[in-house]
Amino acid sequence: MWRAASIAAWSAWLVLLAASAGCSWHDTRKGAPAVPLSPEQAARAQAISEQARAALDRKDLEGARLALLQLVAVTPASSEAQQRLGKVLQLQGRFGEAEACFRKALALDPDYVAALIGLGTVEAARGDTASALRRFDSAIEVEPRDAEARFVAAGVLESIGRTDEALAGYFRTIELNPLQAEASRRIGAIELARGQPDLALARLDQAVELAPEDGEARLLRGRAHRILRHATEALADLKIAANLLPDRPEVHLQLALALEAVQQKPAALAAAEKALQLAPNDADARDLTRRLRR
Repeated sequence: MWRAASIAAWSAWLVLLAASAGCSWHDTRKGAPAVPLSPEQAARAQAISEQARAALDRKDLEGARLALLQLVAVTPASSEAQQRLGKVLQLQGRFGEAEACFRKALALDPDYVAALIGLGTVEAARGDTASALRRFDSAIEVEPRDAEARFVAAGVLESIGRTDEALAGYFRTIELNPLQAEASRRIGAIELARGQPDLALARLDQAVELAPEDGEARLLRGRAHRILRHATEALADLKIAANLLPDRPEVHLQLALALEAVQQKPAALAAAEKALQLAPNDADARDLTRRLRR
């Protein structure tokens, strides 16, 4: 049985991957239909494809799924159609159906990079990290300059504690795609966890520059600034993070600590109480609230 927490985490990764690609399809290797289409079939397939793409662009996943089901029916021998349907099903959390589509795509084209990545992320979501990493390695072997394969492989490595290898993967991702903000954020998070806030700050600056509305990046950079005693910068980032992630108790706790550091006690207390309200059993939020109430 698949683990709910793992599935939820990988669902977030998949949404991120779709967003980072600008809702375009990852087509390092496209599988052509084994049977040539008639002009009428080709025209219909093109129209359905454009319909699916438009639905995804407006975040209508169900509309995209329905269109791609039609596309698969019109072009049953197309690995690309199977892969695209699998990706939408994945984004909907329908992992079993997505896996079936990716396997069909790979049966039609064993070296289809996007399908290898898709199947690997499904396997990672259910906890089969060894198989997932083999899929990603296969994708990288087919296309060594594929940034997405490097990125998802690094994410799996990080999730199982192989952070040195994960860092190498994230750095390679950035070499291949300098606009991959999430890779910079993940590097910053690892360096911050290792007690290297100065190194983390450099990467988090890049992440925020590329994605200024990324609340997680703002939170991490705010923490780094707070540790380095950059009071003004820490407050600026943590206030933005609190607006972007209003339901995250950690954000309000970090904001409270930053406000306490600049002796804004009433505001610090309000932030601490918000953190405690969101996480009543959090010992740090409880202790800080008690201290600020004195």
